[in-house]
Parts: sequence; C-alpha cells; structure tokens
Amino acid sequence: MSLHVLMLWCGSSWGGSMAEWRQTTLDQLVKLQRGHDLPTSQRKVGNVPVVGAAGPSGTHDTAMVKAPGVVLGRAGASMGKATYCDVDFWPLNTSLYVTDFLGNDPRFTYYLLDLIDFSGYNSGAAQPMLNRNYITQIKISLPEPSEQKAIASVVGALEDKISINERIAVTSSELAAGHYLATNERESVKIADIANVTMGQSPPGETFNEQGNGLPFYQGTRDFGFRFPGYRVWCTAVTRQAEANDVLVSVRAPVGQINVAAELCGIGRGLASVRSEKYPHVLLQALSADRSIWLPYEAEGTVFGSINKKQFTQLEIGWPTAAFVDSLESRLSTLDQRIRRATGESRTLATLRNTLLPQLMSGKLRVREAEKIVEDAV
Repeated sequence: MSLHVLMLWCGSSWGGSMAEWRQTTLDQLVKLQRGHDLPTSQRKVGNVPVVGAAGPSGTHDTAMVKAPGVVLGRAGASMGKATYCDVDFWPLNTSLYVTDFLGNDPRFTYYLLDLIDFSGYNSGAAQPMLNRNYITQIKISLPEPSEQKAIASVVGALEDKISINERIAVTSSELAAGHYLATNERESVKIADIANVTMGQSPPGETFNEQGNGLPFYQGTRDFGFRFPGYRVWCTAVTRQAEANDVLVSVRAPVGQINVAAELCGIGRGLASVRSEKYPHVLLQALSADRSIWLPYEAEGTVFGSINKKQFTQLEIGWPTAAFVDSLESRLSTLDQRIRRATGESRTLATLRNTLLPQLMSGKLRVREAEKIVEDAV
C-alpha cells in the first residue's frame, strides 16, 4: 500500500470495534511525581541521561529512576512533551516522571501521553506549568495490556528501522570525512579557484507561501537543505538559486554552518551556494573539514558575524591533488547515496509512524491491519 493511499485510508471513517477499550481517566494510567533538582555544577562525569522537560539534557553518574521510564515536560515551552527512557535516568525538576505504570505498557504509555494536548491544563503565570494534580481526571481510552503491547510493538518496529537508518547515515558521514582526511596529497587552494559562489538574496516577504507555489526557499541555518529538512516555505520571486548537490554555507551569524541542497531552491541572504560541477562531494568535505577558516568571521561581543563574497572566495581550503581527486569523489559519491537512501527512507517511515500512531491509539486502526502495513514498509 502506498503511503498516499494509506493516509487517505487512515483518514476515512473506517474503524474497528472498541468494545475492549475502556473509557477511564489519566490516574488509571500512571502515577506521576515531580523530578529532582540537579544543577549543572553538581553533575559528575558519567553516562546516566539527565532528562528535563524537552528531553535529554546532559549526563550524570547516578540514576534516580530505573528504566523503562517516561518523563513528561512540566515547565516551560516543552510542557506536556513526553520522553521515553530505555536506560536508567535522572529526571529533572522541570519534568514529571512516571513512578508507577499501574500495569500498563511503558512504551504505550509514552505514546499516549505524548498525544494528549496538555495546553488547556497550564497552571503557570510567568511561564507554562503543568500541575500533576490538575491532570488526573483527563479522559482517556485504554485497551487491555496485551493490546497495549501489540500497539507498542508495531510502532516500535518503525522506530527501530528509523534508528538503524540514522546510524547508517551517521556512520557513512563519518566514513566520508575519514576518506577526505586520509587523502594526504592535498594542497591549499582558494575557493574561487575550484568552485562558483552565489550569495543569497531575500525577496519581498509577500512573495513567500506555504502552498508550494514557486521554489522551495531557505533563508539561513535552521531547517535548510538536505541534511536537516523541516518546515518548508516557497517563494514566487526567487532571485538567487542553488542547484541539487550545491553546498550551502551560512554567511551570517553563525558563519560556516554546512548543508547540501537537495533540489533546485532559492537562497536568502543568510546563505551562500558553493558549486563544483565535477567534485561536489569533495567540495563538501573540504569546506567542512577545517572549522578554523570561519573563526575570523564569527560574532564577537555585540558585533554581528558575517562574511561577504570577496572574503568567502578568497578563503583557502585543502584540495586533493589531480592524482587523487577523481577516486576520492567516486568514494564520497557512493557514501552520499547511502546517506540519502537511509535518510529518505526514514522520512517516509516517520510519516507512516505519525499517520498510524493516532489511529492505533484511538482504536480506529486495529493492530492486525497495522502490522501488515508496517511489514510492507520495512
């Protein structure tokens, strides 16, 4: 079943019987307790995750809670965000954590808590705050533990595959950097001598839209290009473009953030497109390898860090000699294809997970149907 058809199907009125699901309240799902203070100055070297409202926030040498566990954001912008912990951990006082699952499946509990909209239970004044005593009577639908485990298993299979893909992408990226650094025959060259640089330019604000009109547009370091896709905006009046495989570099604070254009796109004044027609993957590694070339252009005090085109093109980077550059490009291209396959599949699986999860957690989609869909996908 294609993802498009699946999403249409899940959005239809079909649903299974929920006779075995009981209508109850949140206090029948878990018992919650406020987390514990642990200032950064008091943390010791260790590998125990410290988990706050937004998720992992450093490490410590001592655990307060045995795994598996679930942490719920208590304070701040991440109020209501759930985090699943599969190793022993320390929950911070910005969070609530589960002290008793009351016989319910921990991972199912995590999925359910993360789907609940807690915004209507904000008890804070200066900042958002979740009081555990105010949420005990939130109404929920709860299946039997066996059904909970089955649901968690189905969604977990997708998440496991996504995790595997992430490791493949990270390992491949590390191998690519290693191949470049292992090429000892390199010489110092100016960027202008081996690549074309296009500085971005920002069109008028009224030319942007979220409906897909025009070209995808990237303004700066947040959620741009291939490696960190996120929120997308389009522009109907693009003046500066990047092509697929162009290296994207941030040119305004912070300077020197690196990415890759996944497609033809517009670039704003926060970015530069750097293009090598023959050696795009070598160029990516050469620009990424030495952070020190960007240091003179980083912000100092109240000065806004930036680099202009003349400065950019005169930067010197390490470039493999003619005897090695072709073979290196070939190896790096192969690794890049592996990264793209893994990350592309992960995006598809994440969309599938996000489509299936609310249907499963509401009982509208039955586990046996979801298992077949996941089996076909992974």
